[in-house]
Amino acid sequence: MDVVRTAVRLGAEEASIVYRRSEAELPADPEEVAEAMAEGVKFCYLSAPVEITGTADGKVNGLKVEIMTLGEPDEKGRRAPVSTGEFKTLKVSTVIGAIGQAIDWGTLDVGALKTDKKGRAEADAVTYQSAEPDIFVGGDVVTGPKFAIDAIAAGREGAVSLHRFVHPGQSLTLARNPRDFYELDKSNVVVPIDCFDAPARQEVRHDPKKAGTFKNDRVVFTEDMVKKEASRCLGCGACIVDPNRCIGCGLCTTRCEFDAIHLFRDHPECSEMHSTEEMVKCVLPYAAKRAARIAIKDLKKKAGK
Repeated sequence: MDVVRTAVRLGAEEASIVYRRSEAELPADPEEVAEAMAEGVKFCYLSAPVEITGTADGKVNGLKVEIMTLGEPDEKGRRAPVSTGEFKTLKVSTVIGAIGQAIDWGTLDVGALKTDKKGRAEADAVTYQSAEPDIFVGGDVVTGPKFAIDAIAAGREGAVSLHRFVHPGQSLTLARNPRDFYELDKSNVVVPIDCFDAPARQEVRHDPKKAGTFKNDRVVFTEDMVKKEASRCLGCGACIVDPNRCIGCGLCTTRCEFDAIHLFRDHPECSEMHSTEEMVKCVLPYAAKRAARIAIKDLKKKAGK
């Protein structure tokens, strides 16, 4: 999407995308696709590039494509393109390849590190440790093309693993977040969820004067739109307690100045909890009794001598 839209901004009279699957499988943000269509970009679906044709003086004049149909879903759930045996040639003056990148390990010595059939490194999903114990990998070399923030997150977790690895005796997995997220099955819920997206998400507006330029054409939300968008937050206030770090002492509840943390005891008769302000008067009687016992014990020892 960024390549074809850049071509439009640089003056291309007509720009098209050639894609071997249908619009449903298009790996692009729907909003970006809609914006590209609004800018006049044409989409040639179910077309797989086969050959670039040219003139005798070396100029491009056509792109031969193979007409495809969709077969069974692949490993990612997308329906795999299948050849129909038919071909056609598109008249073009320029062809820009925008089909992704490949991982090139070059002459790098990675030891026992293993890769899959696409050349991506195989590593533990939590620690990022590879089959070569002292090599930790993350980012696109593991996941393939993904967002930059995912690579940054992998780098952080990899740094934690490296720090622990070089300090003997430390566990690589203790108190780590496994990052296992499960999508809500909306077809199998107990409570009604129809109200969760009310009001509807506010749509981004565009400045028509900046359309087709490299300037940001998005218009900021109005105050009313900001309030509506903010009201969509469920505000559940739920939090997750890491049992590897929390020992249930309850100190956080007494320190929180906003009274935002609360602990609920399954057996309240076994312990009592008090706020910081009440702590002194609650502890003082026990402290006095303890001091008296120690004093009496010392007197008995002296009397015994």
